[in-house]
Amino acid sequence: MKRPSFQFYPADWQANSNLRRCTHAEKGVWISVMCLMHDSEEYGILRWTLKEIAQAVGCPASTLKALRVKGVLKGADRSETCEPFIYTPRSGRKEGPPVTLVSAQCGPIWYSSRMIRDEYVRQHRGNSARFGEDQDELSSPKPPLGDGSSSSTSSSYSVPNGTDATASSRVRAREAGKWSKGELWKAGKSLLSEAGMPQVQCGSFVGKLCKDYGEGVTLEAVRTAVVERPADPAAFLKAVCQRLAGERGTGPPKRRQNSFETINYREGIAADGSF
Repeated sequence: MKRPSFQFYPADWQANSNLRRCTHAEKGVWISVMCLMHDSEEYGILRWTLKEIAQAVGCPASTLKALRVKGVLKGADRSETCEPFIYTPRSGRKEGPPVTLVSAQCGPIWYSSRMIRDEYVRQHRGNSARFGEDQDELSSPKPPLGDGSSSSTSSSYSVPNGTDATASSRVRAREAGKWSKGELWKAGKSLLSEAGMPQVQCGSFVGKLCKDYGEGVTLEAVRTAVVERPADPAAFLKAVCQRLAGERGTGPPKRRQNSFETINYREGIAADGSF
């Protein structure tokens, strides 16, 4: 089943140094190319020549060449060799083993490094929160994205549904139930980071939830997020915290009322106005 949309991060788009060198026309063409890559059997990858992509998008081939020169469009055309794309997953300050998402191969092959990286993270979300016992699971996808036939790759990266999704959810729930407090903190910050939140803000966000709703409620919300893998973990965590706090009668401290509204300054004054 193909997803009807893909995540777009405005802050990352505006801050990307390669995109900042592009003209508005080149940026518009790149969005159209990303839409083609989103619909591709190999997510984020097109095995077309530059000429074919230009015809599909309706732009001059020179514009695509400019995107290539500026490091936005990556890959190789016919009779060229594509360099490998290697991604190193991170959880907090700890790095996992490098993963080859696109292997060295002959063209034509064009890809968006951000799209295939996000796709890999989406498929392995939760596992990346704890390196160690799941090292084999975090190694290179089988086969790597862009390395084999579209049929095998697309089946490996299809969206879970039905019984398989239920079974996977149960496995994640069982594993998350065994995690220590420290592992849950790392998992929560990892989910936020993978969704696009700056690393420096992830810890502050989780800390604010603990302050408002308590450590126990926040840990339970993180455990639920690890199982559910929401697209927007920040909103999900806050909503779960609010629900659990409501059920348990806890929550953020109420705002103190203005002292003029709470203090009766006429208390103790007699009817004649004397104290």
